[in-house]
Amino acid sequence: MHSRNYEHVVIDTAARPSRDDLEALADGCNLLVLPTTPDALSMDALLQTVDLLQTLGSDRYRILLTIIPPKPRKTGALAREAMTGLPLFNHGIRRFAAYEKAALEGKPVYDVSDTNAKIAWREYETIGQEILA
Repeated sequence: MHSRNYEHVVIDTAARPSRDDLEALADGCNLLVLPTTPDALSMDALLQTVDLLQTLGSDRYRILLTIIPPKPRKTGALAREAMTGLPLFNHGIRRFAAYEKAALEGKPVYDVSDTNAKIAWREYETIGQEILA
């Protein structure tokens, strides 16, 4: 697999990659990050992927909750609770309008004019630190 020639590789797949694709991904990496939003359909697809990874004997993955709705909604906390026992990042990525602005402006989120832009960027930095720890 060509990805072994690189230190970091980011691949965006379908919500439920095929068994062959998932096997190749899991075999070719040290850590497979499985992002999911905290809604029922996304979490169902995620759990199917986790089941397949476990069938393949892979334990080199962690789950990242993303697009977490702001408080007072409890969707993120409920999703985290539902995944007790699974390898989950300690932190998640909240939903901010700054991401939409960044996409529209073609800029990184830390570079847009939005009160939450730097907070949004720090959340990704925190995840990066968890990966390196």
